[in-house]
Amino acid sequence: MQEIRKLTDAPYDTDIEVCLVDDLCHVEPGKFSAAFFNRVRGVTGMEIALQNEVVSLSPTRMIAANLSFDRAYEGFLEKIGIREKEFFAQGKLHAFSAMQYLLLSGHDDEPVELYRGSPAVEPEESAFRNRAAALADGIAQWMIANLSSEGGLPYKYWPSRGAVSPADNAIRRFLASAALLRYGNCSGRTAFRDAGHRNLRFNLSRYFRNIGNGRGAIVEGNVAKLGAAAVAGLAILECPAPGEFDDVLALLAAGVGSLEHDEDGFRTFFFPQARDGQNWNFYSGEALLFWAELARRRSAYAPTVERCATAFARCRARHYRNRNPAFVPWHTQACVSLFAQTGRREFSDFVFEMNDWLLPMQQWESVAPDLRGRFYDPKRPEFGPPHAASTGAYLEGIADAASLAGALGDRARESAYERALQRGLRSLRQLQFRDKRDAFYVAKKSRVFGALRTEAYDNAIRVDSAAHALAAAVKILWPMEFRRFKSMQNT
Repeated sequence: MQEIRKLTDAPYDTDIEVCLVDDLCHVEPGKFSAAFFNRVRGVTGMEIALQNEVVSLSPTRMIAANLSFDRAYEGFLEKIGIREKEFFAQGKLHAFSAMQYLLLSGHDDEPVELYRGSPAVEPEESAFRNRAAALADGIAQWMIANLSSEGGLPYKYWPSRGAVSPADNAIRRFLASAALLRYGNCSGRTAFRDAGHRNLRFNLSRYFRNIGNGRGAIVEGNVAKLGAAAVAGLAILECPAPGEFDDVLALLAAGVGSLEHDEDGFRTFFFPQARDGQNWNFYSGEALLFWAELARRRSAYAPTVERCATAFARCRARHYRNRNPAFVPWHTQACVSLFAQTGRREFSDFVFEMNDWLLPMQQWESVAPDLRGRFYDPKRPEFGPPHAASTGAYLEGIADAASLAGALGDRARESAYERALQRGLRSLRQLQFRDKRDAFYVAKKSRVFGALRTEAYDNAIRVDSAAHALAAAVKILWPMEFRRFKSMQNT
């Protein structure tokens, strides 16, 4: 490896990325999508040649630039000024694999082997709580490092460009507030708790509105979503100074209550009315969890447990009519909270039914090693693409389900759920910018350390990916307790 540094004439204090090309294959016209697709980005490279113009894009280059195969190919054609039909008459397209290494300055004799531009994270069944702790600490550190003086966090960041995206989403911002506050509270680390408090204050000042009739909502432009009001309320419940936002909590609780629905459990939008019903799988669970936690914490604004149970039954009935995995994590957390208060087996039974149905969607043997542990059903693409935020959200629910199974003496389920947590944590740590080996191509490294990439082949950072992963880690490290029901056994 020292010879490579000599050949490249690279200074001693410079890191070197090495791709050793192997298995160059010609791609025939009409076979583009069969050779180049998302799942092989970062593993397969692309060579485009036309006369004297040759562009070779290594797998690691595709990752570093967050460049899709389609965009690279179309960019070449546009630059040359030629159409695809003409290109295949004169040019050539190749796919190739490559062994990937990183030579860190001062360590030429210790090359770091990369897979899709990152060192592979191996499964560690015996130490998954240590992995959860490392995941959580990294995310919390990233949040503090990126917190603005006003208390805001970037919603979306592009490491390849070193720029913040103009996109926005209030629900996902409040998820970060809740997760950071919960981590600070559970860990006793006041720096994280105080940062979460500042972030919550910033988000409420930006998005909370009194919309009349004694109701409050989280408003983005001309849109107010049930889920945003519920998640903002959940964040307030984690606040170390609850009196500061008591009036806001009262208005949000009234707002969520006003969207109760006789058939579906909940409507999903305050306004515009035309969007009501959208995102029901997410928002109904967020609302039910908010209600359940108001009741568990004995808030003055809590609905009765019977009202929660009625909404639960309506949501369950609609879920049976059109099952979707997005429904599972939020409703799992709500049902676990309700069980902790009541011991009613309708809640625990549904938790186990939902999560038993979800587990086969976690990928393991059938995918590349760096994709193992994510949740995706290729036979049901309508359920959505794999995503760090999805994996984190599913783990939140599964962590609660594992705690519940343990409390009820259901060792088989507890073991199955813990295995899913171990595998999911492997996936999330794979996506995390852990150190400079993961971020060797990032110019502004301090903006990414601790954050999670969207996928192994998409390095965009979103705050909800971090928030869900942090919330899941907290549930693993500080699981829900069921002291009143320890003696109950599985039937």
